[in-house]
Order: sequence, then structure tokens, then C-alpha cells
Amino acid sequence: MNSAPLFPLIESGWYIAAPSSRLAHEPLACRVLEHDVVLFRDRAGVAHALLDRCCHRGVRLSLGIVSGDRLACRYHGWQYDGSGRCVHIPSLTRGAAPGRRAAVRVFPCLEQDAYVWVWTAPGEAPPDPPPRIEPLEQYLWHQGTVPMHCAATLAIENNLDWCHPVFAHPWEHGQYFHNQLAGFSEHAYEVRITDTGLVLFGPPAAHASAPIPEDCWFKACFELPDRLTLELGGAMGTVLILHLVPTGPESCRLEWLNSIMPSPRPLSGVRVRWSEEEPTIFAQDRSLLESAQAAYRRDGATFENSVEGDTSTLLARRLIALAAAGRWPSARGTLPQRRVVDVRA
Repeated sequence: MNSAPLFPLIESGWYIAAPSSRLAHEPLACRVLEHDVVLFRDRAGVAHALLDRCCHRGVRLSLGIVSGDRLACRYHGWQYDGSGRCVHIPSLTRGAAPGRRAAVRVFPCLEQDAYVWVWTAPGEAPPDPPPRIEPLEQYLWHQGTVPMHCAATLAIENNLDWCHPVFAHPWEHGQYFHNQLAGFSEHAYEVRITDTGLVLFGPPAAHASAPIPEDCWFKACFELPDRLTLELGGAMGTVLILHLVPTGPESCRLEWLNSIMPSPRPLSGVRVRWSEEEPTIFAQDRSLLESAQAAYRRDGATFENSVEGDTSTLLARRLIALAAAGRWPSARGTLPQRRVVDVRA
């Protein structure tokens, strides 16, 4: 009997297929969950997403070419429209037409907030579009992509982990510098369940019904299925928007946006600058998480020992498991709605 996966995937959700700037005139291959997807733009510039496999002999359609509103396979020239239907087979004689089975799976697709998104749940109509990335027009941004050989859940937990920056991010993270100047100190953070996930912040609010303090120097909001919005250093600090897109049970793709400065013209549209470089702080996390993934692959999770400081990461893991099982938000009330966690960091 197969046991449940250690880090289950959430099938129902809008996921980033690619940054908008990466999809130009050529087809673009990407992976979302365990689906190989090809993106292409039609003559009007509208993005489409198909299964990256020709229904003739299985060649990747991402190796093909875009011809008008169609994507043509490079092997025998079969052409597909944005609905996934094969509309032209060059070898057919006059009067013959592609059969009904000549089609590939189409993924609902839309373009919003500097990204191309796809809906992955088979046979399930997508709900409203993905939530807007609210801070996008408030700043100028750097944008990039980092493949990671670890489960998306591990990477999400990492960004909700209060206690690791002092050790994992020398000369990169504010918490490291504070520790160098003042040493370790005992303090507290708060974690709350929200309608869409959870929020973590410090210092804690005065009581459960109090709003998040305006002077909190760190705030992390996790929204299902894979978005993290991190605010570091208060109102004048940095904003990071991260999407941890699963690409398999033990791999994911980090799609990141890092604020550069407040936008001088908020109404002039989104301005995003592409970066090929992997920021050092992401590289530091990635090396540690990929090391951890090897241990989980070998031994499962039986070796784990957890402490009070792990409250936020363990809560995120439970939340993701509920969503993967289709039990969010019906089981949302079974989770602790608020915890104040005492740590030394």
C-alpha cells in the first residue's frame, strides 16, 4: 500500500507558468506541478497554454514554431490552435480533416501582474482570476526565476521560519546583523490563520482581536497555493513577493519579485526589470533546502525533532496538507487561529 506523500501537491490553483517578459514570439516550455506545459502567443499577443506533447508522435510542441494563431510541431508540422485542437495536418490529402481525437490538453491561461498563469486542476473550471499582487504598482522591481531541487512546501516553510536567518544568511539578512550587534535575545512572534492561509509577524499584537502592529519590523503573509509576501524593515524596508511553484514532489521553481524603490509614478503601470542572477540570499537558502530534501528522500520525516520556534512552519505544513486534500477552507477552523511564540534569536 502506498503511503501518503510527505509533501503533497495542491492541484487546484492558479500557478505561475512564466514571467510575461519571458514569453515572446517563440513557444516557451515550462513545468507546473507534474505537467509539462508549452506557452505561446497568438497574433494578438494573447497567451495560450497547452500540454507540451504533440498528439501524433509525442514530440514536445515547445520545439516547434508559432505560425499566426497556431503552434506547429517541428516533427510533422501538425498545427494546434489556442484551444488545443489540431486544425491542420500537412500530410492529409485534399478534403481530409483532422479527427476529433487530434487534440492536446489545454490549460486555462491568463496574463496578469507581470506573469502568465495557468489553472491545473483537470475537469475543474477555474474560479476567479488569481488574487492581484497588490504592491506591484507601488514600487519598481527586480524579477527573476530560480529552479530548486526541493519540495515547494520546504521552501514555503523556509520563508516562514523565524529562527534560521542568523545562521543561514551571514552578511545578507537584517536579523544576522542585529544578532552581530546585540547578540541573542528572547522575544516573541505571532502567527494567525487567515481566510487564504496565514500571517506571521513580530512583535505580536496586544491581543487576538487587535490589528497587526504598524511598527512590526517583519511580516510574512502566505496565501494558498504558493504565494509569500514578505515585508522586512517596516514601512521604509524591502518587499519580497515569492511564488514557490511546484514542478514535482521534490522540486519547485521560485518566481521572485524584489522591490527596488517606491514608484515615483504609481499610476503609470508596472515597471519590472528582469534579472538573470540568483540573489545571494536565495542561493543560501537553496543549498540548505536541497541538502534537507536528500534526507527526506532517504529517510522520510521520522528523524524530525521540532521545538516551539517551529510553530509557524509546522502550521504551514498542516495548512498545505489540508488544501492538497481538498479540505480547505472547510477544515480551517480545526487549526489554532492564533499563536504567540516565544523564541530566542
